[in-house]
Amino acid sequence: MTTATADHSPAPAVAGLLHGLSPHLAAWLDQFRSEHGRAPRLLHIGNIGNNAYNNAKLLNRAGFDCDTLSYDYYDIMGSPEWEEADYHGDIKNDFFPTWEGVDLRGYERPRWFAQGPLLTCLDYLAARREGRAAHADRLWARMRDEREVSCRMLRGETRPGKFAKAREFAVKIYRKLRYRPTLLALKYAAFRRVSIRLGMSRFVANVDRLCRAFAKHFPERSDPLVPLDFCEYIRSYPYWERLIRQYDLVVGYSTDGIYPLMVGNVPYVAYEHGTIRNIPFETTAQGRLCALTYRMGDVTFVTNCDNNVSADRLAIPDYRWIPHPINDDDHPTTDPARVRAEVRAKLKSDFVIFHPPRQHWDAKRDTSWEKGNDIFIDGFARFVREACPTAGAVFVEWGQMVKQSKELLAKHGIEKNVVWIEPQPTARMHAYIRACDVLADQFYIGSFGGTMPKGLLFGAPTLIYLNEAGLRWCLPELPPVVNARTPDDVFAALKRLHEDPDYARQVGDDSRNWYAKYHSSRVVADVFAAAVRDFVWPRSVGSR
Repeated sequence: MTTATADHSPAPAVAGLLHGLSPHLAAWLDQFRSEHGRAPRLLHIGNIGNNAYNNAKLLNRAGFDCDTLSYDYYDIMGSPEWEEADYHGDIKNDFFPTWEGVDLRGYERPRWFAQGPLLTCLDYLAARREGRAAHADRLWARMRDEREVSCRMLRGETRPGKFAKAREFAVKIYRKLRYRPTLLALKYAAFRRVSIRLGMSRFVANVDRLCRAFAKHFPERSDPLVPLDFCEYIRSYPYWERLIRQYDLVVGYSTDGIYPLMVGNVPYVAYEHGTIRNIPFETTAQGRLCALTYRMGDVTFVTNCDNNVSADRLAIPDYRWIPHPINDDDHPTTDPARVRAEVRAKLKSDFVIFHPPRQHWDAKRDTSWEKGNDIFIDGFARFVREACPTAGAVFVEWGQMVKQSKELLAKHGIEKNVVWIEPQPTARMHAYIRACDVLADQFYIGSFGGTMPKGLLFGAPTLIYLNEAGLRWCLPELPPVVNARTPDDVFAALKRLHEDPDYARQVGDDSRNWYAKYHSSRVVADVFAAAVRDFVWPRSVGSR
């Protein structure tokens, strides 16, 4: 007996609760606009996993005025096209894609999203915010062209120019000499002289301020923050100072909270998406700056439920949980019924599991990367052998351990029960979730990222290992997932879902309701709105 074959999708009563703001925060936002004659202005910096894009999009829709700056980062999963367009065509490289000549089905990037080389992005957003429309239009075209040239060069299709070669040589020399004490003293003196000569006395003062702050907040650390840790920011600092002053609140993703921290006198959110787990504790310039960024933020947003441990270790005075933003818009261009029919025909199966996480598992169990795919494979293999020989699974061919996963499947003799697909843009990933009977996420860390909530959004019974005790600090109600930590757990969960369709259907219904209540776009927008209310409004920023 198998589960029901209807595709998973949000029920109408649930779908209506996903977007906008809760009534009390919507009333507050109306009051802000009435008092200031405009909406609150937010700048989002960094865009790993399209988190900044998705947050800005849902906040703009809720009535805020947001820009996103994604500099020198071109990965498909940090591109708006990945979220919005069920595109067709050859993007050439997942890390350095081209969108030229690709059929985007009418999708166009919003002008509030700046992606390209850092200084061009900064110039573009400054021109846009300062009302220099014609110049902003020229810079928008320039960003597009520079983005394409950069990706072409990074794909190895063109050779770097003389300047790029000289810079690479200088970086090599710097890395060789950076730890020699005499040279460090000379470099420190030169750092200050150059900064002051460039008219950046405020930069020097802010660097000194932050070095003192690091010593104050982390007196136990043996790796002090020193001015040389800020060398790479000398050139861009004036541009950041000019741009950041245009906003009421800045959101720095990963390590990018360093920019509002350096400029000072602007409220900022330090937004972690797994990056607080290890980076702040590294004895490197990046580690020290990251630690200070999280420690001194007006508030830190924690997206991974287990990372309250790192937040406490850094003694962050105010941190709040926020869900990963999920693009919960409907994408009508991809038909789940067609995907379902194709997958079942290819696998010759009427019970299919979708396993989309990155393939990364090994004996080290590195919590920065580990997904526990081998745990799922071992449990799925037993399920095929003992309960459902025709069961099928869809794996996504990405990650460092794809070869090892294929070898493990072959060892179990179930490689024919698995179809491998390339990484899917959001619209098609949603179609696969809705087309399959079960979503299998990760099985080691005990927390969740962006995959599990997608399953809950569409009411797909979701297998994942969650450390329930570690979730209670941020979730008053645990997600209605099928919790599985070992291969035996995976086997038992799949067996029950396969044999008890009423149970599977109830898990799906509970999942939709939980998503609307605890993880929807409205929940995310509410957390941001509360931060603006708490840290911007009291400062009476006026209508700058």
